[in-house]
Amino acid sequence: MNTLRKVNNLVCLRSLRRQVCRLYSGKDQKAKPQDKPKAQEKPKGQEKPKEKPGEKPVGKTKGKGAGDPGKKTAKVTMINGEGVGPELMSAVQEVMCAVKAPIEWDIIEEYMAPDSEDISSAVLESLRANKVGIKGPVDSRHWQRQIRKQFSQFAYVSLCSNIPGLDTPYGDFDVVIIRDQMEGDYSGIEHSVVPGVMQTIKVSTTEGASRIAEFVFDYAVKHQRKKITVAHKANIMRMTDGNFLEAMRAEAEKHVEKIRFEERYLDTCILNILTKPHRVDVLVSSSMYGDVMRVLAGGMMGVPGISPGYSVSSLGTVFDSRMKACHALAGKDQANPTGPLLCAALMLRHLKMDQQADQVDCAVRTVYKDSDIRTPDVGGKAKCSEFVKAVVGCLDKAG
Repeated sequence: MNTLRKVNNLVCLRSLRRQVCRLYSGKDQKAKPQDKPKAQEKPKGQEKPKEKPGEKPVGKTKGKGAGDPGKKTAKVTMINGEGVGPELMSAVQEVMCAVKAPIEWDIIEEYMAPDSEDISSAVLESLRANKVGIKGPVDSRHWQRQIRKQFSQFAYVSLCSNIPGLDTPYGDFDVVIIRDQMEGDYSGIEHSVVPGVMQTIKVSTTEGASRIAEFVFDYAVKHQRKKITVAHKANIMRMTDGNFLEAMRAEAEKHVEKIRFEERYLDTCILNILTKPHRVDVLVSSSMYGDVMRVLAGGMMGVPGISPGYSVSSLGTVFDSRMKACHALAGKDQANPTGPLLCAALMLRHLKMDQQADQVDCAVRTVYKDSDIRTPDVGGKAKCSEFVKAVVGCLDKAG
């Protein structure tokens, strides 16, 4: 723990936080995310998110990290998930408490309906009321598909950049990967044609492709990203990938003066991520391709579950790092909380709590940069609780 003493010499996080760390919210750190629901926006230090009169959250538990009593609070749904999920969400609460984020949690432990893998009514009601949530890992594909469809989560944004101090062979990179979640190979439509012959139907609608294209270019403009690359295999799947590609081309025509647009085959995109990551800016694709690239880019950071992200919907925003539940590690205090903590920083920014977001982001990165505290998945021996304690220590030093 002696290495943490270096934190005393750091520049004050409050005054120079934007120079100390490259934040996950994009290259333009002052940009305002455009995909966040207006119903949940809270101007700094003034108003809390709008609520429907008389509406009460379901499964409400005021967990640690609820913020100072004298401040207006934002209501956030927390889905504990399974496996290591509860301890990771507990880590998020502890750090939110340390940074004094004015958040009131709706903690959902029973995320599945009784006797099935359907999404529970408590989750549905809480997210519909609060419009923002953060979740631990849930391995059930059925459950994941349900929450996407129930809340029309048409896109997932994954923010991947190197963390100084976490050594990887890929150097400096800052990549945003945006993928479709509703269509493509992940449409969920499959059946048996005849005994011994199975078929999956890949879906691409003009409406769905146009929605993704519009979101991606709006995101790039508002975050001052300069280049968008679409990954596709339209040379083989001319109708489905071709439709996706045409929607991207049509939207690119509207932004020729601000955004550079390029088309690349999926295999070329993957090669470029690995060999020239510093030249990659925003990548967009249909569901399966984007999932592959997301896992790959997360692995380049250290481990796949370390990169933060969020699902996009007009009904609300749910933050998660797509970690596996890792049931074998449950209760052993060995899970890596980095991804969930960086997701929490993104969530704070979404809630217009920019100062707390900067502090959490910088504290996590400071632990990697100025100490040898690492969980086993990234080559260390520290426990999850020890990593969290180090992050809290950085916040205490700064505050």
